[in-house]
Amino acid sequence: MTESVRKLWWGEDPELIAFMEWLGEQGFTDIRLFISARKSVFLAVQCQELKRYEYGHSGMYVVEAAWKGEYCCAYASSLTAGSRAKIVRRLKETAGVYTNRELPQGITESRDFRGQRWREIDKEAVSECLMCAEREALSCEKVDFVEMCEYQQYEETVVLIDGKMHYLADDDGDCTVTVRVVAKDGDSAAVATKFGIADAGGWEAGLQKNLRETVCELARRAAQDAGLGLHAQKIASGRYPIVIENYVMAELTGHYLPMFYGENLMHHTSALAGKEHEQVGCDFLRLEEDPFSRKGTCRRRIDDEGTPVSKKALLRKGVFENVLYNSKSGGQAGVGSTGNGFKPDVTAGIGTSVTNVILSSEAGTCSREEMLRSVREGIYITKIEGMFAGGSTESGDFSLLASGNRIIDGKLGSAVNQFTISGNICELWKDIEMIGDDPIYRTADRACVVSPSVKAAGLMVSGE
Repeated sequence: MTESVRKLWWGEDPELIAFMEWLGEQGFTDIRLFISARKSVFLAVQCQELKRYEYGHSGMYVVEAAWKGEYCCAYASSLTAGSRAKIVRRLKETAGVYTNRELPQGITESRDFRGQRWREIDKEAVSECLMCAEREALSCEKVDFVEMCEYQQYEETVVLIDGKMHYLADDDGDCTVTVRVVAKDGDSAAVATKFGIADAGGWEAGLQKNLRETVCELARRAAQDAGLGLHAQKIASGRYPIVIENYVMAELTGHYLPMFYGENLMHHTSALAGKEHEQVGCDFLRLEEDPFSRKGTCRRRIDDEGTPVSKKALLRKGVFENVLYNSKSGGQAGVGSTGNGFKPDVTAGIGTSVTNVILSSEAGTCSREEMLRSVREGIYITKIEGMFAGGSTESGDFSLLASGNRIIDGKLGSAVNQFTISGNICELWKDIEMIGDDPIYRTADRACVVSPSVKAAGLMVSGE
């Protein structure tokens, strides 16, 4: 058992077992060690040169226990003999301080869910792929500058070990690319950013070819969208049919996910409170959490409490189907955890969060061109601002600064900006008329939201 636990960490850590036993000897009970380790590589090119390269790893030990029956917590970057006194002092100082946290539960069966996601890359080859994408963008009309062309790869490992040396281990990780392009025409400038996920296979299995194709396609799309944003004008106030670009819809969806969290529903701080199993969206709207989906970047087998995660529908055919709980909120509701107990950061307490949340259609999908053709006069929204200040999860209302393009007779027209869209997220869900075939991911707060573009019957616009 000692050797198997040691292997859970990068390399051998001969002091870990002794540390756990020593804590018990000091009078601590209900001991749990939470280990978080992250390994990453980052490359950025600009002006056909590798401008930034970073490779590193970091780790943190979080010790949770009970001292005289009260919860206590301490964290450290190592468990060496020299750090023990500091950890014990901190544990005793925090006993009874975190009144909203519960004592950690024991682990019934040791399991290792890690998928060994890390893959070695060729730095020069990745750089060449990014430079190829930069050249692709610069060859497009009116593109002035490629502000960002980046590759990022990471692997994060989470290990939970209890006082009996039972353990659970899981990991997460992926490869992502980002391209941001600036277009100019006279005194007008516009920016567009695109994100993508690279192949999860090994370098020798074709990652280089996949990466080149992915990042070059992103560069072309970013260049095209930046060009469409030039010479933006004002728009008259009114109610317009709306096509919401995939990334913007992912941002909206991600902001309103707390409406599904059990503690918010119980405290009536969610716009969905009292609406379980009611129709809150159109009859072909599906919103589900899928921890195993390759469409997202956050794939786990257990949450940060050690509870197995699962695929679950939040909205099915527009009906509010499932509430998300951690152990504490699930216990208060009498239903148990749904595997959604996650730490917002390593040293924080357990909250409620998600892995991959995917918006999709229960019926068919359509292309962006089909959505545009269905609109005689409307707006294509490519950017929103002020989400945290202008979007309320308690009421579902939003009022956001937006920009995009006019839609005239089914085609994209001139750019428009400095207008405000307002409405309610549930009303927006109900007003969806078409769902696209172009899903894209957006990460925020250690979670991932995947959404295609959508067409809605209308939103109120405040412009000129």
